[in-house]
Amino acid sequence: MYCGKEVDSKIKFTLSNYINWKIYIVLILAVFFVSGYVRYNQYNRWKQNKSLYFVDNYPAMTTLDAYYWLRYAKEDKNGTYYKNDNDTLRAYPDTTGKPHYVPMLSFLISKISNLSNSSIYNSGLFLVPILASLFVIPLSLYFYYAEMPMAGILGSFVGTFSWMYFIRTSMGRVDTDLLQLFFLFLASLFLMLFSKEKDKKLKIVYSALIGLTLAFFGWWYSHNGIILIYMILLVVMAFINKVDKKTTILSFVAFIIFANPLYVYGAFGSIVGFFHNYFSITNSSGEGFPNILKTITEAEHVSFSKVLQYILSNKVIDVFGLLSFAVSIVFLKKYIIPILPILFLGLLSFHSSNRMVMFLSPFVGLGLGFLIDFAASYISRTKDIKKCWISFIATASAFLLIFALMGFSAVNFNPKPSIAPDIVKSFINIKKKIKYADIVSWWDYGYAIEDIDGFATYHDGGAHGGARTYFIAKGFSCDNQTKFYNTISYIDSNGIKSINDRIKSGEKVVSVVDSVLKYDKKIKNKNNYILFTRDMIGKFSAISYLGNWSFKLKKSAPIGFQILGCNRYDNGILYCSGNRFDFNKGLINNKIPIKRAFSINNGYVIDKKEYYDKGINVETILRNRKLLFIMICNDKAFNTNFNQMYILGNYNKELYKEVYNNFPSARMFQLK
Repeated sequence: MYCGKEVDSKIKFTLSNYINWKIYIVLILAVFFVSGYVRYNQYNRWKQNKSLYFVDNYPAMTTLDAYYWLRYAKEDKNGTYYKNDNDTLRAYPDTTGKPHYVPMLSFLISKISNLSNSSIYNSGLFLVPILASLFVIPLSLYFYYAEMPMAGILGSFVGTFSWMYFIRTSMGRVDTDLLQLFFLFLASLFLMLFSKEKDKKLKIVYSALIGLTLAFFGWWYSHNGIILIYMILLVVMAFINKVDKKTTILSFVAFIIFANPLYVYGAFGSIVGFFHNYFSITNSSGEGFPNILKTITEAEHVSFSKVLQYILSNKVIDVFGLLSFAVSIVFLKKYIIPILPILFLGLLSFHSSNRMVMFLSPFVGLGLGFLIDFAASYISRTKDIKKCWISFIATASAFLLIFALMGFSAVNFNPKPSIAPDIVKSFINIKKKIKYADIVSWWDYGYAIEDIDGFATYHDGGAHGGARTYFIAKGFSCDNQTKFYNTISYIDSNGIKSINDRIKSGEKVVSVVDSVLKYDKKIKNKNNYILFTRDMIGKFSAISYLGNWSFKLKKSAPIGFQILGCNRYDNGILYCSGNRFDFNKGLINNKIPIKRAFSINNGYVIDKKEYYDKGINVETILRNRKLLFIMICNDKAFNTNFNQMYILGNYNKELYKEVYNNFPSARMFQLK
């Protein structure tokens, strides 16, 4: 490291003034290593609590989408994944096409599994720490070249350990969030280098690298709209830097070729769909059915304050970091342009989906790091201090700040399984009992059922919404088991496509819905099953929101169950979550009347009491005579098919046959 002296009163950012590039690479690798290690260490904590995180040969996944990528990885490894082949396990009975190529994440898992001779599941888990941390490299290098090195280091730290990004890229989160920041910062880095480069041939090379990066991003994420944005920015940067016409045209052509012309063509439609989804989440879909996005947590719009808490838990630091970054734009000048797409996605978190916070998080760290760069750059030019000391002080300041920020970061977060172990075990046991099945359940566990059981599902995490999910929600939330049977029989015989075609031809939605509910033909396929799982109790409000949809009013009246944990039972009085249930008098807290009280053991009613004509229904849930929890609900929720069939075991034996009962974990009925 050079330790000479230089005094200059002019303030500007010049990296060589205070830090050596070799040392900077070490700093980047240090952040990368810590980011990966913290995520890997979550797995070590899992092993200390195996009963929660491991069921037979299935380690926990902390996102439901993981099972989609894992199943395709299995098929790729086994040689059973075919191009353009319909996926017969999804969107039964219509089915849906597979991606033309094996998804990139599935491909990587498959190859890692082959190379390491480990299971598909473990290979997916061990990829998480590496892929989630990769964005640190292009982000840090970007700000190295922008002459704001400590901004790059702080931006990487806050980015990787911010609450939203860390939660979405923790151990078990085998999903496409892992590389989104990496590809976007890498494309931005190449765009900056295109701008800085003087050699015309190298400009064309950098253009090709931008296109290639986005082509890989398209393979990774299957959303190509971002290609159009970077293509425009490439032209903008060429114009700003006064690149000659020939070089600009050749760069543009190289970009399109390496980005994949088909991806470029699809970018126009993709970006329209993106703006439609993130700027206008309407109550109903195009066909008049309720919009499922209204029930999905990650698509939920949250307050300004909540957005900030998803970055670091101290809102003052978050605001200060963002304001500091806004000031740094004056010093970044034209180099703000290549990262505008990422900044725009981050700012969307204040308007639409809360998941977009992960794009905003690095900018808080960038702003904080900028302050160190500003101070170091100023001191190096105005004070007679050796540069090696300035470099040391700047680096030490950055890591002291990182240490101070750890308490507000998600560094100690440990994710819980997306599917409870008892439900996973139920899936495994069901597979042992039943060879083929077409499953009607809630969409959340669709991917897992397709992967673990190899069963077809009516809807899953990617094939849901519209008529498909409405009718299933209607079946669960209505109070007529015959209508539930009729609905499944109709869809099994005619498919969802026939419903959509009837509406498109001009038939009124209400008329179509009525005809489906009144469909009176017996089901043809003996492999149709209804699967209830314990998580659906908490999700029933969302289910009923869709199932109770009013096509006339364009709104819904959701119903649900309140679940309470209990800690004491004494002489007919049950104490639950601060409430007193007196089953002698039929009163809650000595004032709220109980209409009915049921005791349900292993899925069957063992005791029933009726108190008042009006009041709350109380259902005490036991397993092997041991109290688990109680549920309270109004009459509408009480009378639903969901409650009658799943909770009370009161089902129409002429229409349904119980084939599996591990209540309350899971319960399954076959349609006769």
